[in-house]
Amino acid sequence: MKYRDQFLVSSIAAMILLSFFAAPAEAAIELKATDRSLLELCALILGGIGIFLIGIHFAGEHLQQMAGGRFEKIVGGLVTRYYGVVSIGTLLGFLTQSGKAAAFILSDLVSVKLLSTRQAGLVVFWGNVGCTLIVFASMLSLKVFALIVLGITALGLTFHIPKQLVKTYGALFGMAMIMYGLFLVKDGAGGIASAGWVPEFIEALRGTYLLSFIAGLTLTLLIQSNLAVMMISIALASSGLLTLPETAAVMYGAQAGTGILTYIFSFHAKGLARQVVAYQIAFDLFTTVFFVTLFVIEMGLGVPLLLAAVEAIFSQLSTQTVMLALVFQTIGAVLLTTLRRTVYARVEYFFPPSKTESLSEAEFVHKDAHRTPELGLLLIKREQNRLLHRLPAYLEYARNPSAKGATHPQHYHLAFNFLSRQINSVLYGISKQNLNESLAEDLISATKEHEQLVNLEDLLHQIALQIAGYHQDNQAKHLGEIILESVDFLILTAVETIESGDQEDIATLASLTQDRSEMMANFRKAYFGAEQSLDNDARSYVLDITLLVESVVKSLSRYGQLLLLTERSTSHLSEGSRDST
Repeated sequence: MKYRDQFLVSSIAAMILLSFFAAPAEAAIELKATDRSLLELCALILGGIGIFLIGIHFAGEHLQQMAGGRFEKIVGGLVTRYYGVVSIGTLLGFLTQSGKAAAFILSDLVSVKLLSTRQAGLVVFWGNVGCTLIVFASMLSLKVFALIVLGITALGLTFHIPKQLVKTYGALFGMAMIMYGLFLVKDGAGGIASAGWVPEFIEALRGTYLLSFIAGLTLTLLIQSNLAVMMISIALASSGLLTLPETAAVMYGAQAGTGILTYIFSFHAKGLARQVVAYQIAFDLFTTVFFVTLFVIEMGLGVPLLLAAVEAIFSQLSTQTVMLALVFQTIGAVLLTTLRRTVYARVEYFFPPSKTESLSEAEFVHKDAHRTPELGLLLIKREQNRLLHRLPAYLEYARNPSAKGATHPQHYHLAFNFLSRQINSVLYGISKQNLNESLAEDLISATKEHEQLVNLEDLLHQIALQIAGYHQDNQAKHLGEIILESVDFLILTAVETIESGDQEDIATLASLTQDRSEMMANFRKAYFGAEQSLDNDARSYVLDITLLVESVVKSLSRYGQLLLLTERSTSHLSEGSRDST
């Protein structure tokens, strides 16, 4: 069976199965008179929104910390299979009860490379279906369930019992906060919806589908949950206050409202993380336009389509509204999955990865490189050389920060840190293998060289920021420019030396990077004595730059010595091998 057919068959089977449980779902939100004040009801909604948002961040942070090891293998294995994507999406949507919340949590996982954006996109589509399933859980008190999870996970976080589950406790605690926050929002919204003026307002909606759509959109913007609005509309329909077409218009408006909210909240996300959030926006936009179009054709032209099919299959209005909510979310997920390549292309075009994310892509090292130590060390060497070739770009920016297309050193620095963690992870994995003496020596050399590369990169990052950030036009600035060219010469020499691996070049590098501490100290003393007119900022600038240059020279010297030792060790082993032969 083809991938697309599997989606369709599974979706229809799920809807048929869930239809048997639709009868009790009308009690998901009860509209009954309340003696609570309007201020208290509004406070419930506002407080629920706050707990909901904090829950998103809390769950996302702990899911990030869980990235790696067994959790990564489980998630990585599931997202490569159709049923895995549907399962993860549905479960995450059901737990968070918000497609928007699920999208933001997934964006955090994409940020740490646990998922690709396209894998996360599929999970986002099916997360919306999982949200809708909450209407079938009406027999379970959401508040009681959320409080039980909050209590258990809070005890686990406090006493660390068992310690290895602390990150899992944190993720579940965040999801329970999301559920409890939505309960408060629904509780407050249900109280407001049961107010005495509501029936009059509902009466105004009868037959006015555009007003029903606007009401659903507005309520979603106010209470921050399209699911709450959908459940309220189901309760109103169950009470005979709304017909099926009016309920459908409210639901479609709620879907449009959550798309607007997701777009507003997406501004804090950048690059690939925002792509994931954009998939939720695409889902909301597509489903709204598609089903509103069907609605207009059916109600305006009298062509029997979705609403007629739901009315023909299910007799009770409460069941019809529940199934409508599930059907339009599920069909939306199926259609978006079918059109996913087009959606991916458009999202990636309008929301490209950030500069840092583009620079963070490894070219040689990958997470399984440690499985073959010889190959892993070779890949690490190539990745290190690639990073080494980037270092002159730091100084190029410092030379002309305003140049068109210049990349700020901070982007390189953050990308370097990410790739450095990947290299360290592979080095650690190789160290766990059963290595012979030669490989063990190579591992030690690669580790030490990487330490020097990390140190050197950090120093050049600081130098570039110092020089680019100093704007006074005085002798100190001119001195910085001279020092910049000297450091640039040393770095280019080091890059060529490391690339060639020639012993004479290595010896030249070692000669150029002899300890210059005493010379630089005398230079500073003489310079400060001659330039009496320098203010404190200029003196501090000269002091910082010269100290950083000293550190660069020392780091390059150690790098050269490591290369020389490695070259001699390799030559010695080659000679020993020839002698034994």
